[in-house]
Amino acid sequence: MELKTIKKLMEKFANRKEQLYKQKEEGKKVFGMFCAYVPIELILAGNAIPVGLCGGKNDTIPIAEEDLPRNLCPLIKSSYGFKKAKSCPYFEVSDIVIGETTCEGKKKMFELMERLVPMHIMHLPHIKDEDSLKIWIKEVEKLKELIEKETDNEITEEKLKEMVDKVNRVRALFYKLYELRKNKPVPIKGIDVLKLFQFAYLLDIDDTIEILGDLIKELEEKVEKGEGFEGKRILITGCPMVAGNNKIVELIEEVGGVVVGEESCTGTRFFENFVEGYSIEDIAKRYFKIPCACRFKNDDRIENIKRLVKELNADGVVYCTLQYCHTFNVEGARVEEELKKEGIPVIRIETDYSESDKEQLKTRLEAFIEMI
Repeated sequence: MELKTIKKLMEKFANRKEQLYKQKEEGKKVFGMFCAYVPIELILAGNAIPVGLCGGKNDTIPIAEEDLPRNLCPLIKSSYGFKKAKSCPYFEVSDIVIGETTCEGKKKMFELMERLVPMHIMHLPHIKDEDSLKIWIKEVEKLKELIEKETDNEITEEKLKEMVDKVNRVRALFYKLYELRKNKPVPIKGIDVLKLFQFAYLLDIDDTIEILGDLIKELEEKVEKGEGFEGKRILITGCPMVAGNNKIVELIEEVGGVVVGEESCTGTRFFENFVEGYSIEDIAKRYFKIPCACRFKNDDRIENIKRLVKELNADGVVYCTLQYCHTFNVEGARVEEELKKEGIPVIRIETDYSESDKEQLKTRLEAFIEMI
């Protein structure tokens, strides 16, 4: 039976385009984003609107390949294709798009995209040390200045405090959702949580808070009644699964698994760690902690995965990457090695946005579920 709150989520999403254009008519600026590293607190404090732009569909890849190589990550091609084809309302409503140097493919794609839409690029240092943090703080300060210039709104201490507290509230609600998923049976399917993460990048933040609050109440009732879903408990890690890219989660839950957690940008990397304070430095420090595979010697991520396996009572890990995503594919070798040392079952899956490998993946995942 479909959760009432998930139905409400889909209704909110169906109305978001109209709501967004109305907000824009009222004078609000829209900032498009590609990454969890962009501090949305600053955008909101500038009385502007953040929206996620990553493409998760195969349809826009052919037009992207007119400019981009075929052997490039499908997320990059799909995203560029949406803008080139002018087929995504969130791209078209964006006044400026914020990019970041998390991977070579996106960085070079942005050079082409800036011919289609105004862009601002944030330089993310890939080594986690004090010198790199200083560079990142400067990048966050530059973003603040850009937002103030583009919106003609000063980001005051009072407004920044309000938005830090509001975004931290969203994080606290996601933490509560993860706590509820520790239960056996798990009260919500992974595919429903994935939709929640995908649309959290698009909805108005007040709607996101409302949806999360309602969902938690609904799930608490299910836990109290002992209702939920049984199956081999799976933690997914790897590349983000942005809107349109639901294939792997659907297959896992089709063959007898139930996804209980996601260590990805559409998962824990989106909400883990609160902003501890109200200064630009405090905001920068929180985002600097995000353990993306683009970081050098990314031990924090490996420890996070092992911790989540224990906390969520996961039976196994599905490490899912997109074709030609070299950062996550290469780091997958280290993750697999470390998980096997702990006796944690793991399978590595590489895929794209097409349906051509669906049956093959189904067979592999079915065998993995049976094995564990």
